[in-house]
Amino acid sequence: MVSEASKKKAAQKKAAAAAKRGAKVPTSSSTSSSTKAAADALAAVHLSDRTCTAVLTSHPLSRDIHIESLTLTFHGHDLLVDTELELNYGRRYGLLGLNGCGKSCLLKAIGCRELPIPQHMDIYHLSHEIEASDMSALGAVISCDEERVKLEKEAEVLAAQLKLSEGVLTNVFAGIIQDDGGGEALERVYERLEAIDASTAEKRAAEILFGLGFNKQMQAKKTRDFSGGWRMRIALARALFMNPTILLLDEPTNHLDLEACVWLEETLKKFDRILVVISHSKIF
Repeated sequence: MVSEASKKKAAQKKAAAAAKRGAKVPTSSSTSSSTKAAADALAAVHLSDRTCTAVLTSHPLSRDIHIESLTLTFHGHDLLVDTELELNYGRRYGLLGLNGCGKSCLLKAIGCRELPIPQHMDIYHLSHEIEASDMSALGAVISCDEERVKLEKEAEVLAAQLKLSEGVLTNVFAGIIQDDGGGEALERVYERLEAIDASTAEKRAAEILFGLGFNKQMQAKKTRDFSGGWRMRIALARALFMNPTILLLDEPTNHLDLEACVWLEETLKKFDRILVVISHSKIF
């Protein structure tokens, strides 16, 4: 009878011979799972091909950003050395430079917070199209407003609890369910929803999508039914809808027609926070 060790040794020889011939070697489920686990662990490390060092010299709570001693390297090649970077609130910036000089690399470094950007300043870096899913184009834009979604769910829970509490009339149930200030909490949630203009969220998202070329039927269409170029437009609509403190746009006109380019240009003229744009379009 052939021993297990002999079987294992024969299988190893067979695999080595197949690899030498360039054939695909079937792997066991355990090997496959361990390989996937190793790949996931590597992805979790967030290895970057960039290295960046900088010092924040502006006040941590300021809306203006002033960074000194900025050095940015890409695969060991110096892109910026001991440079100053200043981004002031309410200003719009365009990055100029030859292809390959590091414009996109700088935007990625800012978007990934490899530079010392204060945490109170939210950043949106438009870098890829939106994920293909069963969500509609309009839903994909609205869903990015995480605070509004969270507050609306919280309001539903508090309203249900308050209704239950108000419906309890007997002393027995009154002893079990106490008024824990749910009415005040619900009022605070509604005040915050009003402050962020949540009631007009769908209207604002629809207007942005329309400006980027989406009619009413297209706004209801699933994102997986769009091409990559149209999903990039949805990602751009999401960026404009979020209205972040720092908006980073790398070639935003690549997938736009002339009408959408004109609309985007007029929209960005009104952007009153910090905008950084890279574009090779001469008319943009």
